[in-house]
This record gives sequence, structure tokens and C-alpha cells, in this order.
Amino acid sequence: MIESRRGGETVRYTLPTRFTALWAVAACSGEPAARAVILQPADGDTLGTEVRVVLGAEGVEVVAADGQRVAGRGHHHLFIDTDPTPPGAPIPAGVPGIVHLGTGVGEWTASGLAPGEHRIIAVLAYGDHTPMEGVATDTVRVVVR
Repeated sequence: MIESRRGGETVRYTLPTRFTALWAVAACSGEPAARAVILQPADGDTLGTEVRVVLGAEGVEVVAADGQRVAGRGHHHLFIDTDPTPPGAPIPAGVPGIVHLGTGVGEWTASGLAPGEHRIIAVLAYGDHTPMEGVATDTVRVVVR
């Protein structure tokens, strides 16, 4: 139940428990409860031609892709110099700049990136390769020399 005061009167709202919990988390934190995290490299790093990307996750169990859509379980994808797919759309396979880490690993090395600035975006997706709803992405920009 949520209480609110209007004038001198107290108004009470009864909401389903599940909705109340989600509303409380969103209202208190201002950020999604779960997110993809790029642990390495750091934003702004200057690197050689081999770029090792180490990933983490908060509020999500990282598992191998199994074709299923299970809340709280997913795997990593990287978007290198390309924009992520829209919410609800499966992440396509075989597209340059999109890396599927479907075995549940949290590490990948990019070889042969051209010298210059590159943007790396980490996205968590369900086992069916659809981006996880309400899960924040992480972005770093690096320079390859």
C-alpha cells in the first residue's frame, strides 16, 4: 500500500506486490537494477592492436545461450563501432561489429582493429539473443595506436 497526502487528507493506494516492488526499486535508485559492465578496458584507454575486453554483470546470472527467455539469466554481446539492436529485436548473427559471447564467457579479444578511436558497447541478452528488458548497457571508448 502507498500513502499520499493531498491537502489535509491521506489517500491510500493498493498495488499488486510485484508492481510495488518494481516501482520502489525504480523510484529509489533512478537506475536499472541490472546492468552489463565493461571491466576492461577503461574508458579512454590507449591500447595496441589486440584489445582484451573483460565483462561483468550486476543483477543478472551470466549463462550460455540456450534459446530460452528466462528472467534474470543471459549472456554478453559486444557492439564495436555499431549501434545496438532496438529493444525487442533479436541481435543478428554474422554482422560485422557484433560479437556474440553465447557460451557464457565474460572475456573476448579483438584483433586487428584499425588505429583510431573505437566504441565498445556491452549488452546482455536472453538465451534467444534478444536484449534483456530493463538491463543497462555499458560503453567505453578506446584508442588503438
